[in-house]
Amino acid sequence: MPGNPPFRVQLTKVRDMHCVTRFAVIAIAGLALAAPAAFAEPTDLKELAEDPQSFLDKEIELVGYCVKGGKAGDVLGYECTTDAGVYVAADDIEPEAAKKTLADCAATKSDECQATVKFEAYSFSTSGVIEPGKKITIFNAEKANVSF
Repeated sequence: MPGNPPFRVQLTKVRDMHCVTRFAVIAIAGLALAAPAAFAEPTDLKELAEDPQSFLDKEIELVGYCVKGGKAGDVLGYECTTDAGVYVAADDIEPEAAKKTLADCAATKSDECQATVKFEAYSFSTSGVIEPGKKITIFNAEKANVSF
């Protein structure tokens, strides 16, 4: 019959389109699941302060202001602070260019001096005397990656 071959060809095209559509759906779903891991977002500061133990030895990212020697000059390395009461005491920071930027900022709280800080804490402590009336959680890290 003259009508059968076009019908079979069309059926094959529909089946191929179905396979392509299924592949596209699987690929998009895979990207959606992988996206949170690929794009790190700042860690919730409230969670950091409430349960610091669960963040030890994991990458933490926060936004704050950093200064060599700390705000009070009592830190051997670098201190990064947030308004939410989460501090980072890092022995060193990287890259080297960030050290120059921090020296130029000299603890100034301007938009240009606000830094994104990524680090892995090996310990933490809390204090009620650093800022009277406020509980401060201090994370200790060997190194922090600082970007502006």
